[in-house]
Amino acid sequence: MNMSRKLAIAIVGALATVGAVHAQDRLSGLHGFDSPFVYVMSNDIQSNSVAVLRRNFFGGLEKVSVASTEGKGVGVGTTAPRPDPLGSQNALLKSANGRLLFATNAGSNQISVFAIEGSRLRLIDIQPTGGTYPVSVAQRGNRLYVLNSAATSTVTAFQITAGGQLVALPAETRLLGTDAPLVGNQPNVGMTPAQLQVSPDGNWLAVSIKDASAKGWFELFTLGHDGGLGKDPAITPSNDPQPFGFDFDNHGHLIATQAAGSAASSYAIGRDGILEAISSDVPNGQAAACWLAVSGRFAFTANAGKGNISGYRVGNDGSLTVLDGGIAGTLEAGAAPTDLKASADGLFLYVGNSLGGDVDTFLILGDGRLLQVGQTPVFAGASGMQGLAL
Repeated sequence: MNMSRKLAIAIVGALATVGAVHAQDRLSGLHGFDSPFVYVMSNDIQSNSVAVLRRNFFGGLEKVSVASTEGKGVGVGTTAPRPDPLGSQNALLKSANGRLLFATNAGSNQISVFAIEGSRLRLIDIQPTGGTYPVSVAQRGNRLYVLNSAATSTVTAFQITAGGQLVALPAETRLLGTDAPLVGNQPNVGMTPAQLQVSPDGNWLAVSIKDASAKGWFELFTLGHDGGLGKDPAITPSNDPQPFGFDFDNHGHLIATQAAGSAASSYAIGRDGILEAISSDVPNGQAAACWLAVSGRFAFTANAGKGNISGYRVGNDGSLTVLDGGIAGTLEAGAAPTDLKASADGLFLYVGNSLGGDVDTFLILGDGRLLQVGQTPVFAGASGMQGLAL
C-alpha cells in the first residue's frame, strides 16, 4: 500500500472520529457555513494580490486563481526579528454573508473589495483608508472598520453599499494611542496596533495594541444600532508588552495571544467594556505566540519564533489550559507561521508560512492535537506573504 493511500485512510478514520466529537457542536449551530475556498494575500511590495485555494474533502488545498488588489503591499518584514511585515491579524477578511472579500494594502494605504464569484475574485472597489499602513479589518452589517497602524494610528469606518462599494464615514474616525513612524516603508511593528474585531453580540469593536517599550493594552469601542463607533473607548491594560492576535469563543470571551511572553489570556467583557481577566498569562513554552484562532473547545496560537502551533483547551467559563506541553502541531523545518484560521466545521486548521510561501493544512483531532495533512505552495517564499481568510 503506497503512502498516499495510507494517509488517506488515516485521514478518513480521523475525520470519522473528529466528526463524532464535533457533531453536537454542528447540530447546535455553533459553526457556520463552511466555505470550499481559502484566500491568501501576497502582500507583494510591487503589486498586492489574493490567491484562491480550493479545499477538497480531506481539507487539502489547490491553488485555482489569483486576483490583483490594484494596490501595494510592503513585502518582507524589516522591523521585527521575525518575518512579520504587517504585525497584525485579519489583514484579509471575508464578509459575513460570504459574498465579498476585503484586502488591506499597507503599502498604498488602501482597502480593496472583491466580489466572490465561485473560484474567482472580481475587484469591485478600492478606496483610501484615511490613514497610514492599514493592517486589519472587521465588519458588522453594512459597516466596515479599518485599522491604520502606523503614524497616528486610527480606526476608520466605511458604509458598505448594496453593490459592495465603500463610502467613507470620516466623522467616525477614532484615534488610538500610538504613533509609530514609517522607517522606509514599514513602522516598528512591535509598537503598533495589531487587530480589530467585532464581538459576537455586535456590541463592541475590540482593538489590541502593542507597546514593546512598556505594556500593551486593549481598547473597546461601543457600537450603536447602526454600527456607529462610540467616541471614547474602554481601555484595559495587558500584562504583556505585545498583546497581539485574538478571537472570541462561543460564549463571547475574548482570547488573546501575548507575543513577548509567548502566552495566552482570556477575558470576559464587562458592561462598561473593561476586560475582566479569566485566565492570565498562560505560557505555552514556545516563542512569539502572535496569531490565534478559536475552534470550538480549542484555541490555537501560531508561534513565529519556533515554527510551531500551540493548543489550549477553552472551558465554558473561558478558562485556558495549555495542551501537550505547548506543542499541538509542528511545521516543516525553517517555517515561520504568520497567520492561521480554523474551518467553520471545526475540522481543519490552515496556517500561513511566510518564509515558505505556502499554507499548511492540519486536521484538528478530538483531543486538540494537530495532524498535518497537506502543504500547498501559494506565493514565492520569503516575499512577505501575509493574510489568510476562510
